[in-house]
Amino acid sequence: MTEKPAPFTNPKNKLIIYKITMIYAAFYVLMKLYSIVVENLWVLPNLIISLPVALIGLVAWWQLKQNKTNWWFIALSVIVVSAVRYFEAEWVVWLNQNL
Repeated sequence: MTEKPAPFTNPKNKLIIYKITMIYAAFYVLMKLYSIVVENLWVLPNLIISLPVALIGLVAWWQLKQNKTNWWFIALSVIVVSAVRYFEAEWVVWLNQNL
């Protein structure tokens, strides 16, 4: 029998995670734009909040085009996206009050 590679050493898994990151970033930015245009929510705070996720999506896209995938980027993107999602409501209110 052939042995399967471990999940963290299989290069296909990194490609799949990068693609998921790009799709999630695009979806998140589109949802923020929808909330600004259709629901008339605060423009500047929502754009600022979506900026880190958009940058992660763009970097993931660029790295896929260059055929460079790294586990450190995957870990960083999970941390940043989790932080943005966890603190999103508080940050939007704070940005609206202070900008």
